[in-house]
Amino acid sequence: MASLAFLRDLSSGRWRSRWEQALSRVTTRESLDGPLAPRFRALQIMAVRRMFPLVVLGNIVNTVAICLTFWGQVSTFWLCFWGAAIMIGQSVASPWWGSLLRGGLRPTATARAMRTLVGHVALYSLGWAAVPVLLFPGANHSGEMLLGTVTIGMLCAGGFILSAHAAAACVYVVTLTIAAVVALARSPYAEYPALMVLLLVYAATILAMVLTSARVFMSRIRAEAETERQAQLIDLLLRDFEEHASDWLWEMSPTGHLRHVSARLAESFGMPAKQLQQCSFVAVLGTKLPLDSEEGRRGYAQLKEYLEAGQAFRDVEMPVHVGKELRWWCLTGKPLHDERGQPAGWRGVGSDVTQARRARNELARLANVDTLTGLSNRHHFSQQLARLVPQSPSLLVFLDLDNFKTINDSLGHGVGDRLLRQVGERLRGSLDGRDVLARLGGDEFALLRPRAMEAGERAAFAQHLLDIVGLPYQIDDVRVDVRASLGMAVAPYDGEDPESLLKCADLALYAAKASGRNTYRFFHPMMADNARARARLQQELGAALADEQFTVHYQPQVQVDTGQVIGFEALVRWQHAERGLINPNEFIPVAEETGQIVPLGTWVLRQACRDAMQWARPLRVSVNLSAVQFRSAHLIEVIEQALSDSGLPPERLELEVTETALIDDHDGAQATLMALRSRGIRVALDDFGTGYSSLAYLRRFPMDKLKIDGMFVRSLDSDTDAQAVVTAIIALAKALRLDTTAEGVETAEQLAMLRALGCDDVQGFLLARPMPGTQVAGYLQHLEAAGAV
Repeated sequence: MASLAFLRDLSSGRWRSRWEQALSRVTTRESLDGPLAPRFRALQIMAVRRMFPLVVLGNIVNTVAICLTFWGQVSTFWLCFWGAAIMIGQSVASPWWGSLLRGGLRPTATARAMRTLVGHVALYSLGWAAVPVLLFPGANHSGEMLLGTVTIGMLCAGGFILSAHAAAACVYVVTLTIAAVVALARSPYAEYPALMVLLLVYAATILAMVLTSARVFMSRIRAEAETERQAQLIDLLLRDFEEHASDWLWEMSPTGHLRHVSARLAESFGMPAKQLQQCSFVAVLGTKLPLDSEEGRRGYAQLKEYLEAGQAFRDVEMPVHVGKELRWWCLTGKPLHDERGQPAGWRGVGSDVTQARRARNELARLANVDTLTGLSNRHHFSQQLARLVPQSPSLLVFLDLDNFKTINDSLGHGVGDRLLRQVGERLRGSLDGRDVLARLGGDEFALLRPRAMEAGERAAFAQHLLDIVGLPYQIDDVRVDVRASLGMAVAPYDGEDPESLLKCADLALYAAKASGRNTYRFFHPMMADNARARARLQQELGAALADEQFTVHYQPQVQVDTGQVIGFEALVRWQHAERGLINPNEFIPVAEETGQIVPLGTWVLRQACRDAMQWARPLRVSVNLSAVQFRSAHLIEVIEQALSDSGLPPERLELEVTETALIDDHDGAQATLMALRSRGIRVALDDFGTGYSSLAYLRRFPMDKLKIDGMFVRSLDSDTDAQAVVTAIIALAKALRLDTTAEGVETAEQLAMLRALGCDDVQGFLLARPMPGTQVAGYLQHLEAAGAV
């Protein structure tokens, strides 16, 4: 199989690459070793020259022995000539080979010098090859023994001595082998072919050993060259490191004293190099530690533990004083051992990590600080909450600015950001001792007071926070008024762990906002029950839409002067399968929070349009639009589809919107209102007087009607302020040529006052309660029969 593989390689030409590969292991040339090839050739010559004393001694002994043995048996002239030639060749070989080397401490040799050396070896081997060829056939037994011993000895010794130069060694071995074969063939021993075979086997073995030795020699000098190159590179890098890097190398003797102190090391310590060499490394570090640095003492103790234990260490950081400046050093080191494994000191690297430390501290600060206000952020507040709450009774306060989004949108984000900063400053002025204040995000702040407080003290503190936040803010030339809502929870009564306490404070904040804002609420267990009920209601809303649990009731709107019904307001009702009829005030806010108000409002709109088409008279139907629904991009499309599907004329549809729907996007709201009115749809501003009631809105936004909130109507006959508000609204509407509708009329006195003030329309329990759509027809027939329609 091996022969077949050899034949395949021979036929495919792969033998050439294999031959080149084998040759490269025992020889050197520029294509292989590059600029190191001349140096390697010189090392080959020098390796052979080092053996010259033994070569000369061996040649003298062999030459004298042959001359004495064969003196008188062969031509004396020939023996003298041959001996003289061998001796002269030996005497000139060493200096001649030395002349082949160039350079001083690191000599080199050319390829031509190597060929010259091979030629010299060939001549030398021919000189010794002549001895067995000429003398062995006619020699006696003692002469044959001498010649055989000398030839084999010269073959082995010469091959070994010349093995550093594979080509010279092979020439030498092959030449002497050929001579031995010729001598054996000319002698009477030619009749014994076994001798010839053994001779060739020995010669092949010697040749293989020569090549192996040559390969080992070349591998060694190449490895030494690579080691030297790496050492030079390391030395270069270390020099460059010490000259240009901010780091420095340190080395310590077994006694703990510094040695090999570089300029960089001396500069880093701020001490002369000679003084440093006389000091203990650990002692010098100890003198530079800040006295009040716990982290420095900890790092110094850690370093001493590593040194005493003889254990390598990495990245031991400690603060040090260098001159008048505080710096941070990072030390890495490993122990040194001598050839017997005994401790020989330490070596390592010191790094000035002051900038990295400052950057890390800044990153840590930014990770824990709100960048806008400079207060703690949510992450850091959560950490402090988890740390402080289990230790002592605590008060947790959630503070949320009321209507901050309106301020932000109307005055700009720059004013909003500066307002948040000023609020943070005012709250920071109320901190006491271990208090933790944070901005959780947006306009929401949190304050933790980790100490016991009486109930009255907690309430006074909450009112104090409301008072300082509620003071006017001056931002450039703009006066800003803002109020806040507070939710508070007390540990451990409301919760023993941070998560429970946060949840309770959040529920209390929700309750404060639901109570009209600008107030505070302490957590009560009922709030959790309400939250669970609200969550359950949220889950049931979706199913209620799918199961058609909602119905639309209608409350008539009556013209004050004539008493005639001019339309109905559509009011949604939820007929829950288990809980019965649910008040809209209970589920509408939940639907608005979750966005479910959009599909619910769309359903109410479509149902109201369909029901209105069933009425006997062409009365208007008023449908409430939530702020979320009003801002929907598909509102116009939904309304047109409802009108189209039901066949209701646009002028019979009136849409009621609140101020909240208008203030967030003025341009969008104006475009929507104009689109509605251009289609003949009427628009009423609902709950007027309870919000901003800005005259700018009435001038900018196209309206048809103002609806007076029932809160004022119910107090009309008992509260002079309510009378003044209603009077002003009706007068304003008349001035702007707008209709007015008063909601919540419950008494004849209220109706009489509204008639006297000039209100156009009214609705309320006095006139009729909201009724299912199926009862509208009967209600209208009853009025017609009574002559009120």
